[in-house]
Amino acid sequence: MNTLHFKYAVEIEKTRSITQAAENLYMAQPNLSKAIKELENTLGITIFRRTSKGVIPTDQGIKFLGYARQILMQIDNMEAIHSPDKPKNSKLRISVPRAGYISKAFSEYIAAVESDDDMEVYFCETNSLRTAENVRENGYDFGIIRYNTAHEKYYMDFLAEKNLSSKLLWEYEMLAVMSAEHPVAEADNLQYAEISAQYIELCQGDDAVPYISAAMEKLFAANRPADIPVKKVYMFDRGSALDFLLTVPQAFMLDSPVPASLCGKYGLVQRKCSFPDNNFKDVLIYASGHKLSDNELKLVNKLYEVRNEAAFAEYR
Repeated sequence: MNTLHFKYAVEIEKTRSITQAAENLYMAQPNLSKAIKELENTLGITIFRRTSKGVIPTDQGIKFLGYARQILMQIDNMEAIHSPDKPKNSKLRISVPRAGYISKAFSEYIAAVESDDDMEVYFCETNSLRTAENVRENGYDFGIIRYNTAHEKYYMDFLAEKNLSSKLLWEYEMLAVMSAEHPVAEADNLQYAEISAQYIELCQGDDAVPYISAAMEKLFAANRPADIPVKKVYMFDRGSALDFLLTVPQAFMLDSPVPASLCGKYGLVQRKCSFPDNNFKDVLIYASGHKLSDNELKLVNKLYEVRNEAAFAEYR
């Protein structure tokens, strides 16, 4: 069995296209198709099937690709041992929610990496379901998912179904984050029902809960007055969200507590904001049986360190 064919299959999975994969691998498409066919014949399974959305793995293909990625990573590790004089290659792939404390921890981790080392890092900010997909199917080392504890059972069932393990990173109440120029920036003990009826709410537009459609929309809709016009802006980029809060001082967003250093840098304040079921968790997830590497552990320790900076601050 040619392990080079494993690399071919993983690239097809990433691109969902044999044509694009062949281009990325600098080889002719017929040769790539032939290699995959040989691999399928050797294994006695069908790895991919063609659909209107591109080339996607079969159920057996998903299992094979999970093993293939692990084998390819082990080969990389063995090659590093074989070449002790070559600088270490700090490879890391993580998938996380859009959160200030996570971004700060990641930046501080990168700043501490030895400058003489090679480095290849993927940092993907996305929703919880996409993070689970990245860890299970796309070769990410670990991820962080965020959910309301009212939906915890659905997430735990989902992770078990995907053969993913989890560890609590942080349990907290959401705060209202806004510009220091916001009309209620100096108020205490805000009520979500009141501010969501008066001001623009900035939301992440891709939240989803396994097995339940529109769960997060229903949760927050139940906590705001009926027959009041909805004032929401949905964004998918954390940097743009920060710019929006500064440019539109009547806007606010709900978020995990943000480190004070970031609030000061962007001219933001954060206030307690009451609503039922205001209890959320950020949870580390990784493939069952996966042992975190030294680099991964360093980042996880930095996450806990920055989390503590925000967790033990006083909020009003």
